[in-house]
Amino acid sequence: MRIPSFLSLPGIALTLGLSLASAAANAELCRSATAAEAANYSSPMQSPGIVSPIDGTCWIPAMTITSFDGTKLAANLFLPKRSSSDQKFPAIVMIASWAAPGRVEYIGQQQKLAQDGYVVASYTARGFYLSGGQVDVAAPEDVRDVSSVLDWLQANAPIDINNVAASGISYGAGLSLIALGQDARFKTAVALSGWATLADQLYTAGSPNLTWATVLGLAGSVTGRPAPEVNQNILALLDPNSSAATIAGITAWAKPRSPSSYVAAINKRNAPVFLSKNYQDDMFTPNSSLAMFSALTGPKKIVLNAGIHASAELTGALLGAPNYPYDQAHRWFNRWLKGEQNGVDTEPKVTMQIKFTDRRESFSNWPAPELTNRTYYLGPRGPVRFDLSCFCGKGDKGTISAALNQTADSDLIQNFFDTTATSGLIPILSTLGETMNLPVVNSLLTVSLAAGVRYEAPALSATQKIRGIPKLNLRVTPSQARAQVVAYLYDVDAIGTGILVTHGATTLHWATPGQTVDFPIEFSAIAYDVPAGHHIGVVLDTADSLYASPVNPGERFGVRFEFNPGQQSTLTLPTL
Repeated sequence: MRIPSFLSLPGIALTLGLSLASAAANAELCRSATAAEAANYSSPMQSPGIVSPIDGTCWIPAMTITSFDGTKLAANLFLPKRSSSDQKFPAIVMIASWAAPGRVEYIGQQQKLAQDGYVVASYTARGFYLSGGQVDVAAPEDVRDVSSVLDWLQANAPIDINNVAASGISYGAGLSLIALGQDARFKTAVALSGWATLADQLYTAGSPNLTWATVLGLAGSVTGRPAPEVNQNILALLDPNSSAATIAGITAWAKPRSPSSYVAAINKRNAPVFLSKNYQDDMFTPNSSLAMFSALTGPKKIVLNAGIHASAELTGALLGAPNYPYDQAHRWFNRWLKGEQNGVDTEPKVTMQIKFTDRRESFSNWPAPELTNRTYYLGPRGPVRFDLSCFCGKGDKGTISAALNQTADSDLIQNFFDTTATSGLIPILSTLGETMNLPVVNSLLTVSLAAGVRYEAPALSATQKIRGIPKLNLRVTPSQARAQVVAYLYDVDAIGTGILVTHGATTLHWATPGQTVDFPIEFSAIAYDVPAGHHIGVVLDTADSLYASPVNPGERFGVRFEFNPGQQSTLTLPTL
């Protein structure tokens, strides 16, 4: 079988022939450098297919692996230094992200791992770029591809089949976890910026993720060949007129494509799991993965980082640069594939980077017993009025208090227009700016009274350390069957300027107009310090560029927030 090179480098054109017939081909995967090649050798990337005279590693950049059904998968392979013909090595199968070329994405990390004694194969997922087939979003065929690549390694590379991992970023992360649940040859999985329950990510609390669904759909169509159902499902989720039966069908389609569906299988064999998640990842928020992490009973670790989708891991994958998620992942590989007693499995299971800092804090598990849920009570702003008791105007904002609300009233907002509260003025770029210490800022005084409502707490006497998933529990009366509420949690200074801490949304599609319902909103997980002298603020409105509207253009809805001493509306903050 002839495998053409995909790479054209200055002065190098390489075509490699690989026999898939037997493990005897191991010795033929790479060749020794000639004297001239050794004298001019600089890196495996400059001399593919040649055993490095510097560290003994070898890179084969342009392989094609045939999967179980004949589909050709574009792949590459990094091999470690080999001292004898019978030497075996732990191995890692890396699966490319959605719309990413697997022959390139992990090259820096592959080299580092090969230098540390690992065989590392990386491949482009089915349906993308040079890999054959169609894109079908972690379908059974995609999962069997992971096993087929391992089959090839077992037959053709010097691997220790008892010490093998699956790993990847984003799409590759989800496939790694599902493969761990279905193929017992995989001892562990390292999943970075992946998902847990697919329906929760695409349709969080009924809120279609307009920005990232559009990005995924466009990227998939440009770089791959999506199965018809993929784009059909995306369009249906974004369509406010989709029926409950249609959404239920998509939820059923998503279930076998969700790593959380395989927790029981992973737990049954006590398989170790490593997760990395990023706070500003609005594609796959940390919440779903934290829920899955809580359900895992075997060895586990999760690191939470500042960053949008995949940004915290990218430099470690592509360049092999020092990188906290991958540095910890490397320790995880060493522990479970090499047996090194490096402490990664005995130290606290959770680490969280504090937003806008380089500091990290560790917790023994999740939910973290070190944290306390602190409950605050929301009080209504009521109508705009002049209050003689304080000789001041009221009705511009509601309250957040440690004391129970004693006022029965309601606050009405309508979807006339969006407010100044936002997850970011420019989707994706604004949240990326947060990772570079450029916060999303808003003056809460500018929030429209007709389209939004704000609630503010008294100034803090000490720093409030928020760690985890803040939650609102509201009582809402929608004016029609479809309505959306987007919530923003702010760190507010003395003059009303708020730094966005986190946000969340809940959307109704088939409510009974005029009927009051419980209305929970879960914010995206965060670790943030609100300094003394500042206070907590919450803004509620009916739209954000991140989410698709539940109504057609021009269609109006109103949301009335109900307050009653007998049924409190609450904000719960997990605090340290």
